[in-house]
Amino acid sequence: MAEHLTVMAQLPKSLGRSYRSNISQFLRHLEQQGQRWSALAPAASEVRPLALEAAVNTAIKDHGLDEGTRASLNRGFNLTLAGPSGQVRLTPVQLEHQTLMAQLPKSLDSPYRSKISRFLCHLEQQSQCWSALAPVAGEERPTGLEAAVNTAIKDHGLDERTRAAINRGFKLKLKAPSR
Repeated sequence: MAEHLTVMAQLPKSLGRSYRSNISQFLRHLEQQGQRWSALAPAASEVRPLALEAAVNTAIKDHGLDEGTRASLNRGFNLTLAGPSGQVRLTPVQLEHQTLMAQLPKSLDSPYRSKISRFLCHLEQQSQCWSALAPVAGEERPTGLEAAVNTAIKDHGLDERTRAAINRGFKLKLKAPSR
């Protein structure tokens, strides 16, 4: 129980109550299974500890923990734990990216919002940020952003429509290579 409290105290103050609740339930689940967070916790630079990922997926699938538990751990500890499908359900962690998502046009469809969110999460996983790639006023085709989007699609498996989502969400004209 002392470990449980220590882990909960490490969470960011800004982390919402539902995220905290999911994490607390997962920690209680570990205790009931005779496991310890310290044995599964990520090393300092590790974003996808496989033993923790397996424990979370098993807890969700076989023990009825909330589906949001994985996302809560990802958010609370800046991880990229994936579900059994291999998909990582994330929302951006950096305040800059959260603000950017909040400022998207209200008329932008949910699938486009999701693709932009995944791209911002991808940037975070690459230790990059939007502001380093963002267009300057009036610029419709920033080369650094275009290259980052094209690389994310080609080499990292982001959806081909990510470019269209960013174009629509930010009024840009990014193009695919060889166009």
